[in-house]
Amino acid sequence: MRVFSRIGRWLVGAALLAGAAAMAQDKPPIKILVGFVPGGTSDTVARLLAEELRVSLGRSVLVENKPGAGGRLAAEALKAAPGDGTTYLFSPDSWAIFPTLTLPESTLRYNYLEDMAPVARVISYPLGLYASKTLGVKNLKEYVALAKAKPEVTMYASAGAGSITEFLGLVMTRQFGVKMTVVPFKGAGEVKTALMGGQAPVGIMAPGEVLASGDDRIVPIGFMSAKRWSVAPQIPTMAEQGFNVTQGEAFMALWASSRTPRSERLAMEEAVRKILDKPDFKEKLARKTVAADFATGADLDKQVRQLLAFWGPVIKESGFKP
Repeated sequence: MRVFSRIGRWLVGAALLAGAAAMAQDKPPIKILVGFVPGGTSDTVARLLAEELRVSLGRSVLVENKPGAGGRLAAEALKAAPGDGTTYLFSPDSWAIFPTLTLPESTLRYNYLEDMAPVARVISYPLGLYASKTLGVKNLKEYVALAKAKPEVTMYASAGAGSITEFLGLVMTRQFGVKMTVVPFKGAGEVKTALMGGQAPVGIMAPGEVLASGDDRIVPIGFMSAKRWSVAPQIPTMAEQGFNVTQGEAFMALWASSRTPRSERLAMEEAVRKILDKPDFKEKLARKTVAADFATGADLDKQVRQLLAFWGPVIKESGFKP
């Protein structure tokens, strides 16, 4: 009888597991929107996160690239998606800040503070200025000296119109004493390609775009952070080299539409937290030259609002016009 009892318990357990698996399969897939072309840091990290979420949530998780307008096209798609917890946006912080400060809602077709809901911060990293090897400079002082002699090398590639990689040009112009002119691309992957081929003299990117590949056709000039970065301590900051550009400390995070139920957002927040606690996932991120840096949706909301308050006066003072 005990044998049959054990078999019975086993059958019941197997049936429950099968039922749970069937229920998970019945749920619609989760879609993570990325507003940039494949190959950049946002795309790479989104795909790593999706792999982990498939396991932890027991359901299909897809990454969909919607490049263009500095991430705004993906944001528009997020607003238009069903608010049922099946669609999220993974993006650098800049999409939430600079379009909100510089463009009318009629152009954006969404209102960040009303239509979007922060879910979780995932990674952080310092942005840096990188030069094409064809330029022949090894550090920031050499580049600034060359830029003063040859105005054509003041054209810098950014990862998207209206992103932080564009507005850091305002700070560089003030610090370098030369007018820096942005050339926007549709993502950091395109910036990297332009630098490798010498089509752009310099560009602003996240370190993962360059350092993970070890390609010597791109030369790191300096990080735009207050301190050296622990993941790549060999690269000096711009401040160390005599130019006070420290506003390039960036992050990437997950957002939902504000119509998404709070319970769904909190469930995703907790899933991300558990994934970022895993040593093997942290190691995967480190190999891509980014660092896990979790924050709750509430803390992410505070951080974005603080950045809006900082950059608003800077942009107004500069007289920037989109």
